[in-house]
Amino acid sequence: MVEGRGVTSYTYNKDGSVAHKTTDGRLIVPLTKEEAGDQVWLTRAGTEAYLARKLANPECTTGLDAAQARADEAGMPAIAVPETLGQMLTILAKSMRAQRVLEIGTLAGISTHYLACALPADGQIDTIEASPEHAKIAQANFLALDTCPFPTTHVGQALKLLRDPNGVFKDPPGTIEGLPEPGYDLAFVDANKDEYFEYFTECLRLVRKGGVIVFDNAIRNGRIAVPDGTKIDSDCVGLRKMYDWIEKDAGKTVIASAIQTVGDKSWDGFAIVYKL
Repeated sequence: MVEGRGVTSYTYNKDGSVAHKTTDGRLIVPLTKEEAGDQVWLTRAGTEAYLARKLANPECTTGLDAAQARADEAGMPAIAVPETLGQMLTILAKSMRAQRVLEIGTLAGISTHYLACALPADGQIDTIEASPEHAKIAQANFLALDTCPFPTTHVGQALKLLRDPNGVFKDPPGTIEGLPEPGYDLAFVDANKDEYFEYFTECLRLVRKGGVIVFDNAIRNGRIAVPDGTKIDSDCVGLRKMYDWIEKDAGKTVIASAIQTVGDKSWDGFAIVYKL
């Protein structure tokens, strides 16, 4: 309990997130839809919708509703990045003056489009998607959105493509051209959670020094933090290995941080890694 900050107790929301109570008994948001009633702004979904509306960049977000509808009509899972995370990716890539971006996990291409919005017209964005059906929808979205630079979609299992000794990912981009700092400026990973550690090692190989790697769904409702010796869910094993690696590295190769909650769907956020 933190009396000095006006918090006397806490309970858990249905999604596992913490709901604090103030000294006068008022519940600190977020509330569930049922608890909030017509005060939708007290829910995570209501606040997310407000922020998405207020912070939207029309240059990038125009047409995204239609793109998502196209994905929904095709029966694709509703797991696209929330608008606020998509906008964060745009800002991150733009602030880095990124020119080359790698994405692992295209889905309907929503996050790909957010990333491309930050790149110069002659930039490069490579995105990997395991499902040919999903890749087809993503390509249709890129055309409809006039995504520029137009992403190159690589269809297949990510690790197989990344580790192909004769494939396009055998060397960091710019190696053949003799660039002084070959490699991707930014990588975004939102794919098979069981393979996150392997994606991490491949991204370390392909991202330049001073580059950044962002991992979506890196909290898993807190299941990443179960005590040692406890059974670890398969979708947390790779993340745990990555966090263990970063801990042992002790700041020699990378520095990293994480945000626990993004969007309104669940208690899950992202990890961000900077390559030294």
